Amino acid sequence: MSERSLAGLIGLFFWQYASIPLSRISADIWEESTSGAFEQTYLHATTPVLLILVRLTYYLLQQTLVSVPAFLALIVAFGFPMYLLWGLNWGLLFFCLLLTLLGLAGLGLAMGGILLIFRNAISYTSALEYLLLFVSGAVVPLSQLPHFLQSVAVWLPLTLGIQAMRQIEAGEDATLLLFWLGLQSLGLLLIGFLVFQGCLQRALRRGFAMSR
Repeated sequence: MSERSLAGLIGLFFWQYASIPLSRISADIWEESTSGAFEQTYLHATTPVLLILVRLTYYLLQQTLVSVPAFLALIVAFGFPMYLLWGLNWGLLFFCLLLTLLGLAGLGLAMGGILLIFRNAISYTSALEYLLLFVSGAVVPLSQLPHFLQSVAVWLPLTLGIQAMRQIEAGEDATLLLFWLGLQSLGLLLIGFLVFQGCLQRALRRGFAMSR
């Protein structure tokens, strides 16, 4: 097995985490706003967004309990030399993952807000989740994607996260990529917050019962 294959495996591991902000936030908000539980759970909270992010953290911890043993099992199953693992900068990889998740949390908040207004949009969340996988470079190198998809990919935090991860895995200096990833993720988090708040206020004005 090559070191590039190991980077691809770590990229898939990244995506498993990165898909949670979209899949879990969207599913929770859609289910709870449809059933009426959203009003009871979130509207009594001082900051609904903070409550959503706390729940997201819980889901990520759950994912860790599943993904880490599975990742190690795949390492053994594919016969990767263990010295490759010991030589990785796991602290920097974790920081890269954290920055990536911040940006994707912003996308999740934006999608969750949209679902408060347009319930049928839930059918697009899974498509968006898997689109992230294929345009991020985790499975197919970006250079092999159509040009228009490459143009979209550079605006997705998972793409920069995967690229930074590959540089870190190769022992290269990823400072510049991490800087841009941080800026992009903070921007997406801010946009997601504003979209969610705007959609929430609109849903409140028209009444949740009317939007179900």
